[in-house]
Amino acid sequence: MSDTWRTPADESHEIGLEPTAPAEISVVDDLPRRRIFNLDFVDCADMAEVADAIINRLEPAGPCQLPCVVTPNVDIIVQMTQRPDSVETGVLLGSQFCLPDGQPIVMASRLLDRPLATRLAGRLLFTELWPRFIDQGIPVTVIASSEDVAGGLADQHPKANAIVAPMLDREDQEGIDRLAAEVVDDARRLGTRFVLSGIGFPKDLLIAESVFRQWPADAGEPPMAMGLGASFAFHLGLTDKAPDWVVSFGMEWFHRFLQEPRRLFHRYFIRDVRFLPLVFDEWRVAKRRKGVSADG
Repeated sequence: MSDTWRTPADESHEIGLEPTAPAEISVVDDLPRRRIFNLDFVDCADMAEVADAIINRLEPAGPCQLPCVVTPNVDIIVQMTQRPDSVETGVLLGSQFCLPDGQPIVMASRLLDRPLATRLAGRLLFTELWPRFIDQGIPVTVIASSEDVAGGLADQHPKANAIVAPMLDREDQEGIDRLAAEVVDDARRLGTRFVLSGIGFPKDLLIAESVFRQWPADAGEPPMAMGLGASFAFHLGLTDKAPDWVVSFGMEWFHRFLQEPRRLFHRYFIRDVRFLPLVFDEWRVAKRRKGVSADG
């Protein structure tokens, strides 16, 4: 790995997934963070401030951070705890910007006495960033799920290099590395500052990790990667967004379920129910440690 950019995994850091103790708010790149479920969530009420920090990169990623934006929701947190040693979990834990993309996460943070200001959804981040990329002429690479998405975004932004991802699954390391190699070559040739992937979890993060792993050390820091799931399709109107009043009640997930009940039933009503004991475990550990601290 001496001729490629080093990732946190190369430093052999061991990151546990035990419930975390309450911690003081940390501030990095002018954005406060709160640690919940071992993730340092950005705690900010204004998405414009988050976009400013991402674009301006007020300071480089630390030695144990990846130049990456992740937007975990309840389902991603559940999968993270089920696959603690996976590549995607390493990216989640090591990313410089971690945004709480799920109202249940915000609600849990309040229960745990580590309240997050608001939900910071990936699609809202993209809505904030995309016009800035266009207006400022920032070169970006977009990894799209279809020709319609790739074409739609390329039409809007002259400096967007749009790549249509082939059919991949999480175990297809060869295919992921091949796609990432194309991204690396294009990014170096075009001066890409951001790589935006919209093909879903965990593939967005697996591609990001492969880009970082293949990025040559003598090429400087790699472009910032973002895993944005279905944000592109929402932006282009290819997928129906939930009405504002539904979003205000934290029921956007139910709107999506009604659109694709057969595909999403297992996720929402079987797998994601496991989020509840995760919240209880965090609460129990926090309460016990608070008691120990008071006694001490």
